[in-house]
Amino acid sequence: MFDIGFWELVVIAVVTLLVVGPDEFPAVVRKISSWLNDVRRFVATVKSDFDREINKAEEIKKRIAKETELAELHKVIDEAQSTIPVNFRSKADKQDKDKQGQQEPPDGSAEPDRKAGD
Repeated sequence: MFDIGFWELVVIAVVTLLVVGPDEFPAVVRKISSWLNDVRRFVATVKSDFDREINKAEEIKKRIAKETELAELHKVIDEAQSTIPVNFRSKADKQDKDKQGQQEPPDGSAEPDRKAGD
């Protein structure tokens, strides 16, 4: 973690023992270990939150890529539809015309509706 080796820890422990004294040394060690555990928990929490946010960002990137691809496909479809002439009627339109007594031209082409006086 801090790149401290065994001998550095021994030196720190000896200095702490000399400064604090043998009576309070165990309490100081417990307090320091408690602080280190709190720091480790905090770091683990921050890391998990960071990883969660990274995953959300990646998911958003994937969704944006899909939306961009869909937008391009819609653009291609719209361009294709504008170049293709549409001259047919749906089955529902044909059935409505048949009910009204109007008939389709024999060639199947769609002509605009005309009133009886035109």
